Amino acid sequence: MSHFRTGLFFSLILLLTVVSCTTASPTASPTTTQTAIPSNTPTQAQLPTTELTTPPTQLPAETPTGKPEEINLYLPVGIGTYSSNREAVAYYDLQGQLLGELQTTGLGTGIYQLAVIAGAFSNLPDLNLPPVIYYSFQNGGELWINNNNNSSLLRSYPNLFSMVGAPGKSFVTFTTLEYLDIGLKSRVYVSNLQTIATDEPILESTNTESYAIKPLAITVNEDLPVGIWYTTVPYGIGGNIVFEPRKTLNYLDLSTYQISSYLNLTQAPVGLSEDQTWVAYNSAGGTGPLTLIHNFDDASIISMPLNPDSDRGSGEAVFSPDNQYVAWKEASDVNMGENALARQMIRIASVNGSILAEIPDTSLADISGFSEIGWITPIGWLDTQTLAINVLNSSGDDSSVLTVKIDGTSLSYLAPGSFVGFLYP
Repeated sequence: MSHFRTGLFFSLILLLTVVSCTTASPTASPTTTQTAIPSNTPTQAQLPTTELTTPPTQLPAETPTGKPEEINLYLPVGIGTYSSNREAVAYYDLQGQLLGELQTTGLGTGIYQLAVIAGAFSNLPDLNLPPVIYYSFQNGGELWINNNNNSSLLRSYPNLFSMVGAPGKSFVTFTTLEYLDIGLKSRVYVSNLQTIATDEPILESTNTESYAIKPLAITVNEDLPVGIWYTTVPYGIGGNIVFEPRKTLNYLDLSTYQISSYLNLTQAPVGLSEDQTWVAYNSAGGTGPLTLIHNFDDASIISMPLNPDSDRGSGEAVFSPDNQYVAWKEASDVNMGENALARQMIRIASVNGSILAEIPDTSLADISGFSEIGWITPIGWLDTQTLAINVLNSSGDDSSVLTVKIDGTSLSYLAPGSFVGFLYP
């Protein structure tokens, strides 16, 4: 089987974010501090957090509350990928035909977290490509937008950590980081295209053990953001990491600024369904088998035993739009040290635990056009039967997107480049 140098890959991503961070003195905290935390939230003694504030000025007027928006098989109509040699995000339809591209100068490494397609796609009466918001490492770190091939600077951010959008919507959530004497400070923003240049953070947290807040998904109701799902990850680490070492799953209600915790410190969320009713998780650090839970009902828990060769655990789970299937990655044979190597496999199963397909990395080499596979990631679903996979070559400088059916058949090439996001109508 083919191999990938995991230590080099993760160290490069973390280095690019670390070099942009500068030490600054603490700024004044907002005057209103969260006081009510649900009883299932870990106590202060458990969590190494020294500050948690939610500025009241960001509370939207008449923000709707309630359940997430009913997606009801809201299927993509295309895909966006990034090409480093052209420094552009290209849009393709689901037949792999190029629709157009938008320049994203300076985006570079970190594409999975540092670019978001912000809006819906339309081809009637004229082709309308949604804008892309992206983070550039130039000039110490800047947030840019390319709308209709007009690029403009939104604002400077010395250390932007992670960005997430919502399917077909024009808003985004992201985190910026700052090292303080007392720990690592995360500032979480929720913005739309009209306010992103001036918005203030809606959540600030300072962690004494350098854990950063990483947004995972935005909850939408009546076309407005009403909540944020997020986890925490250690920042600035290197080494031979296969799966990001996350801890806990939290939900921030944007109407009340209350935070609820749904997984404990030994559990790591690795996937949310589109309607946010299913969660995939495993042991913190990705060392265990994949576990599924529906609406956090313990009676619904399904554990997917690891493949016997998967000695490095599981992660990167994506649910089908109808919540009938889940795909994830497992890894094995990672030798510690400078020359760490990994073998990877995509597995597909029904949510009741029936394994439907196992796709080793070596089987993707020919169709991807690469002589040796370096990194593979299940990235989402084109429909209820078709999974998309991002494939990186062994040197880490070229990528492509492939598709496969739930039973592992009909493996096909879709588009070149690293996955940015799906196009939605």
